[in-house]
Order: sequence, then structure tokens, then C-alpha cells
Amino acid sequence: MQKLLKELTMKANNKKVIKIIFNLNGRTKYVERYLKMIQENYLTYDFFDILIINELGSKSINKKFKVINTSSSKKITGMNGIFREIFKKKSILKNYKYCCFVEDDNFIFPNSLFKSQKFLDNNNDYIACSGKSFIFSKINKKYSYLNSYLSPNTVDNMDASIRFQTYNKALCYYNLFRKEYFFRILKKVSLIKDDNMSEVFFNFLSIKFGRIKKLNCIYLARENPRPKIYNIPNKKEWIKNKNLLKDVKIVIDDIDSNNSNNLSNISIFKYLSLRFFNDEKVVVFTEIINYFKSKLFYLNNIFTINKFISDLKPL
Repeated sequence: MQKLLKELTMKANNKKVIKIIFNLNGRTKYVERYLKMIQENYLTYDFFDILIINELGSKSINKKFKVINTSSSKKITGMNGIFREIFKKKSILKNYKYCCFVEDDNFIFPNSLFKSQKFLDNNNDYIACSGKSFIFSKINKKYSYLNSYLSPNTVDNMDASIRFQTYNKALCYYNLFRKEYFFRILKKVSLIKDDNMSEVFFNFLSIKFGRIKKLNCIYLARENPRPKIYNIPNKKEWIKNKNLLKDVKIVIDDIDSNNSNNLSNISIFKYLSLRFFNDEKVVVFTEIINYFKSKLFYLNNIFTINKFISDLKPL
């Protein structure tokens, strides 16, 4: 641990990592909570900068926090707007080697972020890195652990088609990315407008562009339920979007471009098939297995999870 702390202190003078967090209208308290968590419990891990993108018309974050403050160019209505605004800030992000995005009510653990950076420093053939995740909730001002949460698995085959086949369909945009790949993905996502398809496109582009590593450490804590701005729409409402097919065509063409295999067959077409036609029934045996997996995950990571919950209580 002492060796790790020494490395982190040295890194603080030459920061390679920037976290991006949005201050959305009416949600400033979540960003302030996040920053207080860092300030009061993780000051040792001062090796990254935080970029706060304040939504147009939102209350600015208190300057007592060590952050880079900027504003969005317009109102933000969903994930596509979030990705577009991040890409517009590339002049700030270009000063860093690695970038990651975190939602205002979630938390990326500095220790694991540093381990992810260190892994990428030593493994140039990977484009992104993260670790294990869990979900927590707040009921009547009381925080508690809920369950483990699916993070992107290690997807490290050099063959893109095999990466697509082995990818577990978890969200990739929380990963720590090499800046150049982060920009490439955001630029492509900016070609479409649908919020849900933007998330899907980001995930599949991540898998297409290169190898991803999942470390054996707690990387992310997600609050449940998630904000409405991030919710996946009801499929019957989603299909009514007049521009959806246009966006799907762009995604298909881009996923398949510069590749001899039809990657869209094992990515976007498969996703759409499951999205519209899968009617998975709950099996009692499966629920029991998942329950015990959740408890085992908690026991294996009890110190990190309990410390996090304890740190949240006064905030």
C-alpha cells in the first residue's frame, strides 16, 4: 500500500487522467456529494483532474473544489447530448492521456482508477480498462448495498469478431479510455441522435476498436434507481422515433466498415432482436443462483463496500 501511495503522489504532479462529470439541472447536490467524497476520503489519490460540464442554465459548482468548470452549449436531454458535449470539450481533454465519464450519482474509486491507468501505461495493446462494480441504494436517508453490477468483461482477443462474440453487453463508457479512442468513439456517436442507440453504439465501437481489460478490483458504484435522463425507453415508444432507422443504418454501416466480417450480425442486429423479441421468463433457480452470487460478491469485497457506504452516510 505504501508503494502505491508513493506512486500516486508522484503522479499528482504530472496528471494523465481526467474524469468528466455533468452538473445537470436540479442535480447539483449529486455532483457536490461526489466531490465531497473525493475531498474528505480520497485526498491521497490526487492524480487526476475533474472536468465538470455545467448544463446550460444550471447552478455552477462551488469553487472550493479543485475542478475544471465549463458549460454546455445547450440543454441536455439524454445520453446523446451528453456524449456530444464531451466531444465538444476535446480542446480541454487533449491535454490528458486517459479519459473517463462518470454519472453524477455514481462513483469511480480512485485506487482502481489509478490501477487502470497503470495497466494501460504498461499494456499499449489495450484501449480501455475498468474493474468490478456494484449497485447501492438510498432509502429514507439510509444507504445500503444492493447487488453486484455487470461490468464489461475482459475482451482481449486480437480478432474483432471474436471480441464481439465474447463481449457480455455491459456498459463500456465508464471505462478509463485512451484519449484518442475516446475521441474516435464520441465523434462517431455524434453522427446519430437517438439516446438509447448512442449508448449501444458507444459500446460496440469500444469493442470494435480494441481490447478491453477488467481488473480484479472494485472500480464503480452505481446508485439505484438511475436518473430518468439515462433510462432506456419502452420499446413500443422507442420504435415510434421517426429517425431511429436512419440512426440504425449509420450504426450498421460504421460497425461493418473496414472489416471483412459482418460484425453488425453479432452486434447491432443481435441487440435489436433481443430488444424487441426477447421475452425472458424469470426462473426461480436462476434467481436463487443470482442471490447467492450477490452475497458472495459482497463478502469478497466487504471492506471496500462498507467503507464506501460509511463515507456516504454524512453526505
